[in-house]
Amino acid sequence: MKRLALLLVLVLGLAAASAARSQQPANEPAAKSKAPRADTVEFKPSPELQKSLEDLAAAVQALAKRIASDPQIKAAAMQVASGAVTTAQQVISEQSVHIQDALKTAAERISAAQSAQRDKVKKP
Repeated sequence: MKRLALLLVLVLGLAAASAARSQQPANEPAAKSKAPRADTVEFKPSPELQKSLEDLAAAVQALAKRIASDPQIKAAAMQVASGAVTTAQQVISEQSVHIQDALKTAAERISAAQSAQRDKVKKP
């Protein structure tokens, strides 16, 4: 049960850190390269990262099977999950103004980029 709680805290912590990083504005100016940008991103994990991800996936799968088979662990997992959902709802409600501002800024940047792209297409 402690492992389950620790795993969920780890996953929530990683998600929160990722969300926090995505809300921070980028201070680095965009470097213009002469090559056209690709629409896709290639992700090639290192062998160590790949092994760690596989180990994590196996551990999560084993944990899921254990949760499904043990009623006490299942009840505890439901309590932890409901607590996580409640916490997420509270954070979202507290941060809704910042989330709305971030979405508004993103929409403005997308609109400006699309307008600039249209202007480039019209000029030649």
